[in-house]
Amino acid sequence: MTRRTAWTAFQVGCTYIGTVVGAGFASGQEVYQFFGRFGDWGYVGIPIAILIFSWIGYRIMRLGRSLNARSYHEVNSYLFGPAVGRVMDLVLMLMLLGVTVAMIAGAGELFRERLGVSFWLGAGLTLVVTYMTLFRGMNGVLRANSVIVPIMVSFVMFAFIRSLALQGTHAPFAASRFLNHGHPVLAGISALIYSALNVSLAAGVLIPLGADISDSRALRLGALGGAVGLGAMLLAVTITLFAHYPQALAYQVPMGYIASRLGTLWQWMFVFVLWGEIFSTLVGNVYAVGAQFAGGSPKKMPTVTAVILLVALAVSQIGFANIVHYGYTVFGWASLTMLAALLWPRAALPDA
Repeated sequence: MTRRTAWTAFQVGCTYIGTVVGAGFASGQEVYQFFGRFGDWGYVGIPIAILIFSWIGYRIMRLGRSLNARSYHEVNSYLFGPAVGRVMDLVLMLMLLGVTVAMIAGAGELFRERLGVSFWLGAGLTLVVTYMTLFRGMNGVLRANSVIVPIMVSFVMFAFIRSLALQGTHAPFAASRFLNHGHPVLAGISALIYSALNVSLAAGVLIPLGADISDSRALRLGALGGAVGLGAMLLAVTITLFAHYPQALAYQVPMGYIASRLGTLWQWMFVFVLWGEIFSTLVGNVYAVGAQFAGGSPKKMPTVTAVILLVALAVSQIGFANIVHYGYTVFGWASLTMLAALLWPRAALPDA
């Protein structure tokens, strides 16, 4: 493997992780709801998620490469046909816009609650940085994630190791057994829904990413590396939450409470990491929606991106909690349709 292939695979893996990981993951609530609440059975769901992320992620990028697709429209047309494909375009666009609005609302709330400044300042600053990043196109998406994602992973792993040192290695196992009231089938379904939702949301970035990168080995290794990285983070956050059970789960942002236990410096680091995860997801989602509206035209992207961000800022007044509560579950079930279509056997496409 050449150094160029290794670097490209690293960028692909970081972009995959950055697009999937958002405010819900960073807060700890998303991980607890989909995995932790099942106790020991939650650990079983994590390998399922890794397999789906790895296999389906690579399949989506390969479709983007084979179809030379610049947006999810071409892939939806291939998977579902022109008529149903247009319906899936609309569903996926609404999902991406919904999460985009949630990320902007989350950024505003983060600045208001943690830094004591206005919602509008936090949301507006995040919009400006996002626009400047997307002005560079896919290259901007790759570079941003190559910096932010290693920092996010490092923070999660440090919190994991430090929590075990403070609470003792026995604490997470005692908590997971106490929470062991879930059913293994339900834990598996929950992991499936989580994976389907996040792969579908990442598809808007993975598809044009596959079209832009000609090295199929880099795509395969990137999908595998991204999936393993996501799985490691899921496991680390789950064990960290168990190590601080039940105190951490009394908070809306459990990882914020855990960061406060690690010291002042790590509280500030958590704010930066949470914003970084919001930013990385926002960049990926806005790029995906923009590519759809712009029809793959680079000249239209700056204007389309600006309009999307301004509309999302206006809608963000609905509130972060309401969007996550009502939208994410519906999005997850809708994503199973795309997952089923990707798994359906069909004639193989030749490599582009």
